[in-house]
Amino acid sequence: MPISVVVLTYDSARTIDRCLDSLAGQRLEPAEIIVVDDDSTDGTLAAVEEFRARSVVPVRVLRNGSHNISRGRNLGMAAARTRLVAFLDSDAWADDEWTRELVDAFRGDPGVAVVGGGVETAHASAFAEAIAVNDATIRRLATSGVLLIAGCNMAVHLDRTGGELFDERWVHAEDIEFVDRIRQRHGWSIVPAAVVRHESRATPRGYLRQMYRYAIWRVRYAAHTRTARAIDYVPTAVMLAAVVAAVLVSPWLLLTVPGLAVAETLFVVGYCRPRPVLWPLMLLGWLVKNTGWGLGVLVAVTQQSTARSGVPARRPSTVG
Repeated sequence: MPISVVVLTYDSARTIDRCLDSLAGQRLEPAEIIVVDDDSTDGTLAAVEEFRARSVVPVRVLRNGSHNISRGRNLGMAAARTRLVAFLDSDAWADDEWTRELVDAFRGDPGVAVVGGGVETAHASAFAEAIAVNDATIRRLATSGVLLIAGCNMAVHLDRTGGELFDERWVHAEDIEFVDRIRQRHGWSIVPAAVVRHESRATPRGYLRQMYRYAIWRVRYAAHTRTARAIDYVPTAVMLAAVVAAVLVSPWLLLTVPGLAVAETLFVVGYCRPRPVLWPLMLLGWLVKNTGWGLGVLVAVTQQSTARSGVPARRPSTVG
């Protein structure tokens, strides 16, 4: 079973070399690498051309230009010359057995239409390591260790998905929507051994903006499917409630916010024993995450309310 790999890029000059080199080093060589670029301006395409000149694996470059991840994924699938298509983010890199593990999953079960692998976080800074340790611990406990299929490490069998495409109305959370739709109609599988390493946000500013965007699209997705995970909203809801209570009742209630951050950090420290230098950064990460998430939730809920009332909602803005 030959497999094509689609890599979506946008201003990825810093990370694209490592991503593509990891594909060139696969023990099961991909049939082709399809780079779908979204109007990069930082030298990404020059790096891709340099890689293509020395690559044994055929490399093609497609232009997206829509700033729509779903459309980029659909372009890659439509252009693929194989029936198996894998997706790897440009700020991620794959273990050398990645393609083999994905192909074996499809070969081993003819009913499987979509496969996801394990995602490990690569730390671009101490702050990135701190938020990764905290987030991974809480999510692992909340989901009982069950892995989810992520867009940065997934593969589809085009003959088994019934022609399903990514819904281009979804700018973010497109992978969640696509996988949930496939899982309702076709088989799916998780292969923890198909590992990629994915960079997390290196700075508080970048993390704040990421959480803000994620929250907006998670709320939209929850409204679309009428489902929501408590882990995504409970900490932020408590934080927002504390802020409102501080304004309406007593400013002292605002101490609930750092109290929550300290409580979660102490729990994670006791559970997984991270390096002491990470402890204060974990506190900061909690505050940044839930601030960004809270702002995103408020914006998204407002947009949902105005949409239901017939008032046109503005496109989501960005923080910072």
